[in-house]
Amino acid sequence: MDYHRPPAKGPPMSEEAAGRHRLATDLDDHALEPVPRERRKSLTQMIIVQIGWNISVSSFLVGGVVGGGTSFGEGMAAVVVGNLVLVAVSALVGLVGYRTGLSSYLAARAVFGRHGAVVVSLLLGVIAMGFIGVLMDTWGGAVNKLIPAIPSWAFVLLFAVAITSTSIFGIKGLARFSAIAVPIEIAIALVALVKIGGGDGGFGDVFAYVPAVPIGFATAVGAVIATWVTGAALIGDVSRYATRPRDVLISSFCGFVVGAGVFETIATVSAMKVGNSNFVLVMQGLGLLAPAAVMLVLALWNTADNNLYSASLAFTNASNSLRWPIRKPVWNVVAIVIAVAVAFAGLADSFLTFLTIIALVAPPFAGVMIAHFWVLARRGTGRELLESAPGVRVEALAAWLIAAVLSKFTDVLLADAIEGLVYGFVCYALLGLAVQAARRGQAAPAVQRGES
Repeated sequence: MDYHRPPAKGPPMSEEAAGRHRLATDLDDHALEPVPRERRKSLTQMIIVQIGWNISVSSFLVGGVVGGGTSFGEGMAAVVVGNLVLVAVSALVGLVGYRTGLSSYLAARAVFGRHGAVVVSLLLGVIAMGFIGVLMDTWGGAVNKLIPAIPSWAFVLLFAVAITSTSIFGIKGLARFSAIAVPIEIAIALVALVKIGGGDGGFGDVFAYVPAVPIGFATAVGAVIATWVTGAALIGDVSRYATRPRDVLISSFCGFVVGAGVFETIATVSAMKVGNSNFVLVMQGLGLLAPAAVMLVLALWNTADNNLYSASLAFTNASNSLRWPIRKPVWNVVAIVIAVAVAFAGLADSFLTFLTIIALVAPPFAGVMIAHFWVLARRGTGRELLESAPGVRVEALAAWLIAAVLSKFTDVLLADAIEGLVYGFVCYALLGLAVQAARRGQAAPAVQRGES
């Protein structure tokens, strides 16, 4: 029996039974089936989740890079252009999620094959949880230095429970947390911006800023794109709940321009105004240390629970393909255990290593997905695509691997992540079209022999 839907016939469920059914549906979150039309979400919910997804501590880091190496006009242009590119990527991936109703990993089953998708799901899921574990270890150590009474391990465990409490309820949990966190984060960010502008000289120093070591417009744009291209690659996990195509476009724009873009702008302006992009130190200098702490906790929570949510979908898909009928809530717990284990392993110094690995693996995945659904398989419902998936689609796995290697060892575009996206799209489009042409060529003689 499909536990996602109530029986079509029979007596109506009691209020208690209906409540249990809704809870089961929220926990399972359509991890193994297309999201039905009646479960799609409003545009407002999509916008809130997308903005929450894209508000991250990485926004402050990239803003510091841009602010420290560009003039004001150049820096703002880099933030805008970079995020508009991300909107385009997010829209292309997101419209696939909307059309099929499939999560990123169920869509991967249609692309890479039933067994090929196991490799994809496990790899992306484990890397995502490794990243969150390193993040928790890093901030647990920071909290311990700031407040010695709080051991690092206590922060890790408390934070793990917190993000599990929202991610385990799927899209509903993410939406409820983002509805609380996003307004607070935006309000604190705007207060910080006003305070920065209200200092000596106002924004005049920012407008007149000349970087000591310019990094160039192309490098600045590349930094903005590379920071969030991985998130754009997995946006189908959210966009599968969209009601209309325009909702995907609008929520993608709001997520990157209003979410990531606003915070990158504040970090950029901070770096130009006070010569320091460290958000905590800047806010402390403005007398806003407590709001800064709140902001960081919420931003970390946004980043971590979305990654945990995505990883649980990945593991659910992999186990289902291996004929292990383990449901999503269980994998949600397993995923956070992996993250805690990584955190306790003391891998805080491996933060950049994990970022590098993710930047090599996820963008080619997005490029392959875009090529499949926009070039090679532009029609078909989510269920039809899943039912017609082969065991392994070798050309898709080959394109993914080739694109990752090329992005690592070539220097053609602005950043490895951008190269991986483009290489993934081009390699798979070419290989896929070649395979399709070869199969048509093989089929033609067989048809002719049958006719004769």
